Amino acid sequence: MTASVRWTIVAFVVLVGVVVALFSTMDGSGGEQSTQAGDGGEVLSPQAAPPVGGPPEDEPVTVVDEQTRATMDLPDCRDSGAAATTDGPVAGLMVRCMDDGSTTTLGKVQAGKPMVVNMWAYWCEPCRRELPAIQDAAAALGDEVRFVVSHTDPSETKGFDTLGALGIDQMISVSDQEEELPGILGAPPVLPLTVFVGADGTVEHVLIQPMYSEQDVLDAVSEYLGVTV
Repeated sequence: MTASVRWTIVAFVVLVGVVVALFSTMDGSGGEQSTQAGDGGEVLSPQAAPPVGGPPEDEPVTVVDEQTRATMDLPDCRDSGAAATTDGPVAGLMVRCMDDGSTTTLGKVQAGKPMVVNMWAYWCEPCRRELPAIQDAAAALGDEVRFVVSHTDPSETKGFDTLGALGIDQMISVSDQEEELPGILGAPPVLPLTVFVGADGTVEHVLIQPMYSEQDVLDAVSEYLGVTV
């Protein structure tokens, strides 16, 4: 079964999100929304991101070029001096680090800390609404929890562009271009999808509903990983 077929079920959810987004723009403001892309960074409009919609049937595999990658100062994907988490179903998954284009495993990214992995795609409107809340929660929790946003789509370039447009530049960002992680978890074909992984690599919970506020994320981390602010 192709990746596009696996994700067609999410089209309805995305369509609902698009309708909600359209109505939200009809509040008389008429202004263009913008997001600050990090401290001192350029203000970018969400309209600069690729459009939302259903998952493309034949999305080509693309990789961000080095010059474009340098336009965003994303956090380092891993600490070369930290021991990798070796146990658990996701530890051995190979991903591409969006900060420098290298490949590594989620176990190396996790490095023995509780970890939250949010799976998203550029075409998923609920994902875009959720990402800022996750970034805010990650900032509140600091080094206590490793937050990773995993772009679950073959096009790394469209994922990278979306992160920049939304100002999501404070979390470890990786590309799961083969869309393997949902299959490893036996997760349903929906996005967004968030995985809560214990420090020992145990998958504590797979959340199949969006978290639209910082408090939603903090509550989930407290419930499933036992970590509080």
